[in-house]
Amino acid sequence: MITIKGINRFIITLYSFVFIAIIGLVDYLTGSEISFSIFYLIPILLVALYTKTNKSLILLNTLFASVSWFLAEYYGREYSNNLIPVWNAFVRFSIFAIVGLLMLNLKEKYNKITELNTELTNLNIEKNKLLGMASHDLRNPIASIYSFSDYLTAEDSPKLSSEVSQVINYIKDLSKNSLDLLSKLLDLARIESGTVELTLKPHNYIQFVRDCIGINQILANKKEINIKLETNEQSITFNYDEPHMREVLDNLLSNAIKFSYPGNEILVRVSVAGSNKIKTEVIDKGKGIPADEQNKLFKYFQKTSTLPTNGESSTGLGLAIAKKIITEHKGHISVASEAGKGSNFYFELGS
Repeated sequence: MITIKGINRFIITLYSFVFIAIIGLVDYLTGSEISFSIFYLIPILLVALYTKTNKSLILLNTLFASVSWFLAEYYGREYSNNLIPVWNAFVRFSIFAIVGLLMLNLKEKYNKITELNTELTNLNIEKNKLLGMASHDLRNPIASIYSFSDYLTAEDSPKLSSEVSQVINYIKDLSKNSLDLLSKLLDLARIESGTVELTLKPHNYIQFVRDCIGINQILANKKEINIKLETNEQSITFNYDEPHMREVLDNLLSNAIKFSYPGNEILVRVSVAGSNKIKTEVIDKGKGIPADEQNKLFKYFQKTSTLPTNGESSTGLGLAIAKKIITEHKGHISVASEAGKGSNFYFELGS
């Protein structure tokens, strides 16, 4: 909303009175041939938009506008009864006052909303700082716990009893899940704070996808899942941020592995869609997602009722972060899924 500030209250009142007087004079000189009714409201509305205005100032300008209109009519027109222009002036005063006070109320509410939005923005910035600091400070000790537990479970580590080994493996799994969560929280804090700056460089996208598949195939082997690349393109080169895009593709592939049944196949399809658009699809034959829950997928800390097929963990952050990264690349990400028939997560980027 436009507001008027930086002007003395006496000056704004003087300007308003002069404006109203000019309108009244023109109204008197033109007679009844031209209607100037709407023009009397203009200075009243301008006074309502003034930052230091109050109800008294609006009512004062409303009274002056009504009197000016009354004088222009009384001396410029003929009436069968002198009470008619008086009645008209009273009605106009009421209308002007209502409109002016409504505008004042609207301006005050708008200012309050603006202040609240500013406060919420500042609180969100502080939240992101706290989230980033806490995640960063917790990451090192948890990483140490994971490293020590990994050492104790290694083949060349001292022999441990089965009970102790089971507890250490449990600690290792918990610390690994905590590290994954902290990494995503750090990503979330950076993205939400606006400190993430993409480094766009030309890369061979097909080779990039092959590399991502190769890394995730190691995880898929544990469930005897094969990841297959399908594309008619030998090479596609365009500008994108490789580390962030790797995070997107790794997230989609790891989710496909989590929600696929052992022995199934995951298809990664890369194609040229439309005009200079590269479409990437990650298609699985897993549990699928109910239609009424798909709107949750790209929101923070949101999970669906569909559970991983082998008890894997999920933070509910990966897809939300992936959407942010794709959006920063001026792209689009979505899903097509049906419960019991698998899912197709896909995104499009400009080449």
